Amino acid sequence: MSFDLSPGPWQPGIAPALRLSLRSLPDAIGDARSESLAAPAAASRGIAGERAQTGSSVPLVPRYYRSREVDVQAVPVSSGPLVYPELAYISKLPGTVRARVFISEDGIVESVQVVEVKPRRGIFEEAALEALRQVRYKPAEIGGNRVKSQKLIEVKFNPYDRERSAVD
Repeated sequence: MSFDLSPGPWQPGIAPALRLSLRSLPDAIGDARSESLAAPAAASRGIAGERAQTGSSVPLVPRYYRSREVDVQAVPVSSGPLVYPELAYISKLPGTVRARVFISEDGIVESVQVVEVKPRRGIFEEAALEALRQVRYKPAEIGGNRVKSQKLIEVKFNPYDRERSAVD
């Protein structure tokens, strides 16, 4: 059985944008494949859920566990300097950057995604991103195994209280 999909109404002489063909597997292959996919339900969840099933063609996307999903949360062990943007400091402009930090099993920040910025002028984002990339963590754990995790971090910039401007 096959389906032809095109973005508009069908017209003769125009090739479809996508052709999908469905085939059934021969019985010998089908029986072997069904045995290899018969895994316990628990294997499709948690840490084992990151592994692909035998015969799967779906690419794996790394899973970053949230703080409420882990037994031991990732804890910062070292950080770099938080540099206050000069123009904002001279103008006495306070600001806040909320960002989601993605942490590897080794405690290294793999990526940072800005969630919210106040004020929205593009002044504080780069300074906050640079500081968050330099933080090193003791990795999160589930059942004694190190796992990838994510944290929501708020970076505050306050020109009136220089010592308290920090990465929380």
